[in-house]
Amino acid sequence: MQTKNLQHSDYRIRKLIGTLGLTLPIALPVAKWDVLASISHYYYDTLSSLLFIIILSAFGLFLLSYKGYTIDPSTEKISDDVLTNIGGLAALVVVMVPTMCGDSMNGEIEKLCTDRDYPLFGHMDETANTIHLVAAGIFILCMGWMSRYKFTRGSDDGNYKLYKWCGNAVFISVALILVCIGIEHFITKEFIIHNYYVYIFETTAVIPFGVSWLVKGKAIDDVKSMTKRMFGGSKNN
Repeated sequence: MQTKNLQHSDYRIRKLIGTLGLTLPIALPVAKWDVLASISHYYYDTLSSLLFIIILSAFGLFLLSYKGYTIDPSTEKISDDVLTNIGGLAALVVVMVPTMCGDSMNGEIEKLCTDRDYPLFGHMDETANTIHLVAAGIFILCMGWMSRYKFTRGSDDGNYKLYKWCGNAVFISVALILVCIGIEHFITKEFIIHNYYVYIFETTAVIPFGVSWLVKGKAIDDVKSMTKRMFGGSKNN
């Protein structure tokens, strides 16, 4: 497989995307001090909404800036650049078209929804909600595709299995959300995790792709190098 060498900026973008992936599902509930029905519902809380908008917008811009490797026509149908552009645009749509207000599992937000006191682009429109859900799905699946199929091509850097399992975790998480939606709509609304399954499986999708992007961005090598300089310097002194 013929590929071009990555620019240093690509490695930095990988680390930034990985960091954002790990930060998103942790920073939002900490800022709100409550777990909501989905990551997207944090859009309707004052502090959490700022983090949500900043992190998702950063995702979109970093993905649009990422070029990656040149496509190998003999083995690939879509290039890194096209795939991350699709994911980046989807992330920006998630910000511009938020989830529908309501069913957040938080009393303050539910009152806001009842009073129709929506922030920014908040709404109760079913069509807009569908657009949001589709965009969120495209964004997450693009990230999973990068981990599973793009990061595992070419020579093995020692982390092939990690990328593979991270990508699989993303796909499995999305599939489980769809299964739970099916159970909720066609069987029963009272299954054990019915209130929080979207947040749970969004988290099990976002964290794995965050890990894979960090590792592919050589963040571990950076930590090892920093540690070596710190402890090596102290020994020399």
